[in-house]
Amino acid sequence: MTARDMKKVYSTVLIANLLIESVGAFALFATPEFLVDAGNASAVMWAWNYGFVALAVGSAIFWTWPHRDSFTAAGAVLGILFSFHLAIAVALAIADELFVDVVLHGTFALLCLYLFAQRSRWCLGPAT
Repeated sequence: MTARDMKKVYSTVLIANLLIESVGAFALFATPEFLVDAGNASAVMWAWNYGFVALAVGSAIFWTWPHRDSFTAAGAVLGILFSFHLAIAVALAIADELFVDVVLHGTFALLCLYLFAQRSRWCLGPAT
């Protein structure tokens, strides 16, 4: 892949992360009963809390978009996204819940790890 292609993949991952996490947040805010017991106030609160987490993670694109060529900025956002997606995939897998979400978050974790390792191909270089 060329540097231009790698940057397109990186940009696509950021956009997809925003879209998927925003849809997830909306679903958790609007219809938590599809994911948790609506009669359990603690479970509904968990769903809403995770909705806010999803919005925060999705917002990564807004903070990094102007700095997509920065080795340091790309490393920071990809490291955070990798950690988040891996943790959610593992937690859901352990709970044996939402298999589709396990695969989705696991895929995002792998993409972020790959892009983290390859960021020198499109970034301007490590900060000194």
